[in-house]
Amino acid sequence: MSEEKRTARPRGTDSARVIQVIETKARVGRGTEQDPNRVVTQYWSLEGELLAQDDPLIGYEPR
Repeated sequence: MSEEKRTARPRGTDSARVIQVIETKARVGRGTEQDPNRVVTQYWSLEGELLAQDDPLIGYEPR
């Protein structure tokens, strides 16, 4: 068997499902080099608990 056939390859998504969350988007930042304007996306439970945040400046932050 060739070396190529013995190596693991990513298969993609193993599962996906639809869930109910609240997604909010807000423009933040002062427009400076240290604090640029950007859109921050947050995901909230239906009970109002912050679940995760995606800020382009710092990346994705699960809570």
